[in-house]
Amino acid sequence: MPRPAKGARLYLDPKRREWVIRDVGEVFERTGCGEPDRAGAEKRLGEYIAEKFKPVTRESDLARLSVAEVLTAYGREYAPHKKSAERSGYAIAALVPWWGSKTLADVRGETCRAYAKARSKTVKPGTIRRELAALSKAINHWHKEHGPLASVPEVTMPDVPPARDRWLTRTEAAMLLAGALGFYREFWCDVASRREHYRWRRNRFAINRHLARFLLLGLYTGSRRAAICNVQWMANTTGGWIDSQRGVMHRRGEGVAETNKRQPPVRLGKRISAHLRRWKLIDDNARDEAARQAGEPVAVYLHVVSYMGRGVASVRTAWEMAIDNAWLDPAITGQPAITPHVLRHTRATWMMFKGVDIWEAAGALGMSAKTLDKVYGHHHVDFQKNAAEV
Repeated sequence: MPRPAKGARLYLDPKRREWVIRDVGEVFERTGCGEPDRAGAEKRLGEYIAEKFKPVTRESDLARLSVAEVLTAYGREYAPHKKSAERSGYAIAALVPWWGSKTLADVRGETCRAYAKARSKTVKPGTIRRELAALSKAINHWHKEHGPLASVPEVTMPDVPPARDRWLTRTEAAMLLAGALGFYREFWCDVASRREHYRWRRNRFAINRHLARFLLLGLYTGSRRAAICNVQWMANTTGGWIDSQRGVMHRRGEGVAETNKRQPPVRLGKRISAHLRRWKLIDDNARDEAARQAGEPVAVYLHVVSYMGRGVASVRTAWEMAIDNAWLDPAITGQPAITPHVLRHTRATWMMFKGVDIWEAAGALGMSAKTLDKVYGHHHVDFQKNAAEV
């Protein structure tokens, strides 16, 4: 009995060290992606399958409807019109190699768990949940637009990972800020007394002032990474901006629609406002100097967090350098890794320590009071205060 065809899949050309798409009938198509660019190759595979499959207008029989057709319809008709279109594209590209040759009749708990197990070797549970959520949305989209389906398959999700409880103490925050500015502690041991000593040193090649701004904005506003990276000095349509007269940071650009990840304006405290005034003066002077040298106005130093005058999309390299300088690596501390999102956790935790009202804190952070109470409520100074005395 002949083996069933595997369908379109990625294959690493051993000679060229390049990913190619291998399909039924010895069909090969180059992706243009080298061996390290697996993500780009998967994205091209998703595009290839989308071009190959032309979804029928209507189909209700689960056994006659391939998952690839459903994902293709979702990727063409629904996902491109959403703000998270790029993320949906990555999810579809990840789903197609495993689900593409299956039908909707194969979508059940067993296959969903098998997919999660296969993907867990390379990605985290949160990513798997997002990918399976995209599959569920694609099925519902087909049921609504091209169905109705005889029955709607239920996509089984992995368990929700426990909420991260990693936050920074004020000492850790100070150490991380010092690390961003190139400072580090040099340790040595006194042989005679067996005592450990240290002194502060500074590596001028590890000074990342843009990361220092990122850290302070994160600690004082609790904003997400993208909101901090996109914030500018003036009102714009691509990101947030600083209203220095009212003392407010707008996390969204002018006319940008709100999403599930809420980004409401946040009032700026006295300390961060003082930093912002100083940074704006520095950037205004730098912009004027750049314009003088160019002989015309230049669009540089527009972002609050900028590197060499340009906005940044990520602070990963500088972040890892600061973590090393601050001796906050998980191998040293024995605690979970510190990521940029930990700044948001830290802001929420510090506000609970200070006894800030739950509703006010939730409004400043851009999350629901229910979520804040559930995840951070046990840090509140009044947590179970009356119950404990009964």
